Amino acid sequence: MTPDSLREEVERHRLVNLTGPLGIGKSYLAARIPSASVVDLSRPGASETVSAALAGAAREILVLDNADGAPALAALEPVRTRRGGRTAPVLVVSRRSLLTRPGWTGTGVEPREVPAWDDERIRNLAVDARLHDARSQDLVVRLAAGNPLIAGAVCRALHTGAPPTAAGAVAHHVAREITDRLSRERPAGEWRDALPELATVRWGDEELLGTDPALFGTLGTLSVVTSTELGLGIAEPFRTVIETAHRWRRPATHRGTRSAALAHRQRLLAAEDTAEQRSRQAEGIMALSPDDVVREALFAGGSYEGTVHTAAADDADTVGALMHAWARSGGMDTRRTDRLVEQWLRDDPASFQLFRDGDGRAIGLASTLHVAEDTIDSVEPLLQQHTDRLLGRRERPAGWLLGAAYCPDRGAHSRLLRHLLRQVIAGGLLLTVSTPSPHYQGLLRALRFRRHGPATEDVYRCGRKPEIYSQDFGPQALPVWTEKLAAVSPPAEAPQPPARHVAQALADIGDPDRLAGSPLLSLPHLSTVTDLRERLREAVHTLEASDSTEEAEAGWILAHYYLGPRRTHLQLARSLHLSRATYFRRLRHGLDVLGRTLASGPEDT
Repeated sequence: MTPDSLREEVERHRLVNLTGPLGIGKSYLAARIPSASVVDLSRPGASETVSAALAGAAREILVLDNADGAPALAALEPVRTRRGGRTAPVLVVSRRSLLTRPGWTGTGVEPREVPAWDDERIRNLAVDARLHDARSQDLVVRLAAGNPLIAGAVCRALHTGAPPTAAGAVAHHVAREITDRLSRERPAGEWRDALPELATVRWGDEELLGTDPALFGTLGTLSVVTSTELGLGIAEPFRTVIETAHRWRRPATHRGTRSAALAHRQRLLAAEDTAEQRSRQAEGIMALSPDDVVREALFAGGSYEGTVHTAAADDADTVGALMHAWARSGGMDTRRTDRLVEQWLRDDPASFQLFRDGDGRAIGLASTLHVAEDTIDSVEPLLQQHTDRLLGRRERPAGWLLGAAYCPDRGAHSRLLRHLLRQVIAGGLLLTVSTPSPHYQGLLRALRFRRHGPATEDVYRCGRKPEIYSQDFGPQALPVWTEKLAAVSPPAEAPQPPARHVAQALADIGDPDRLAGSPLLSLPHLSTVTDLRERLREAVHTLEASDSTEEAEAGWILAHYYLGPRRTHLQLARSLHLSRATYFRRLRHGLDVLGRTLASGPEDT
């Protein structure tokens, strides 16, 4: 958007409302429209100035800036009611759309929103502010998330001497500028003290915030506050700045607020009987995760508008181009990836979900194969030796297999991932993920997904084998998962069980009655015979697929001695061409590895 293009819009529609969040550059843009006359509605006597401007010459565009707060809106009454005789075009500049205000529906006002700056433009602003070190520039880009006002405030804070490693100290300076600007909308009051708490809980209802109805209503009138399914929330990047500052100023209060919010969300989740609302409450719990990896991946600081929809048949070329870009970004063999994508489209044409920006352009996608017998040709290359076990689960439907998620914009990528998680939670599905990306593997571990181990083959020819993770989002499993997700740290490991207990459980794996007496069932992660049997099999096959020769031989021995047709130790040693002593060292090593795996819990299986 440029001053000239904005002038064309105003001349075409006659009454245009230029909107956008605090500090996005609305006034800067409007003031540069050629030959425009500007009236600042925040100055005293604005009503008289507007009336005089409307009664004057009508040849040039009239810009009415800072149309925020009750006095400024009152000054716009002649424009809203078309009194004053002016016929020339009018541009009203406000943080919130006039269509959210009483009386403006049906006035013919045409809203236009100023877009956020891209990261490169924000970085250039930091360079122009004489910040030449990479860490300072990175902090400007991260906290600003496309907002030039915040970017400038971060630059000023850094020039006061706050180091770029102290994000909280920098955010403290920026948060004060934000609240001072908001005072133009509402006189300073209790809302200033309530903003840090709302920023910390991300979305808050009146009960969670502990506010009276009047204060809750006041918060809702601020331009940076939005209404959501879970209550009020502060729009990004303002929320991140305010919370970062609050955590720096009052760390103990911040932790207590977050803990109380987690407990509140868990109670609401337990009482919720609709699938869609369960998914929303779970999203609220994810947003409060104590793990920075989860919050940074799923709730990037920027605000990005867009929609996610299932790809149609005529989207095949778009899918192919985005998957090609995904392969290149991950260092994968693009021709190999192209062949996999062709197979996925044949087996499950609706398996791709596209993310489209506000202009309708497809800028990201996710591959979500429905795991079933008729998609086995697509599923098997991604799951490989884990296919039969994951397909063979009878207690839960197979659900979805996430094979790829790509979007180069951080904010859009976060929205895409959250959309996928809401879908599987609302559907009560089992979500399995196959990924060679260390970044995604770290995210899945932080999300407490169950790790099944690596695949045998480097399917994407990128030098990294995919790792397989899964999580059951059924109604019974969801509260257990959210409790793990809300924990400050992963559960402590149980003591490693003796090798003899592991060996006896493997020997009894085909006899449920005998296996029910195994001491291994006292481990915190193993509550049923079915759990124990499945965990033992998975651990053996994961060991067998190891890149380490010693571990792979140990897994092979366990698989063939305990899980296959009965053979003697001597026969197996001869098959591997091992001496008797080496064979039993491998066997003992395998039992020890299984013991550690069982003690460490599902996330490390």
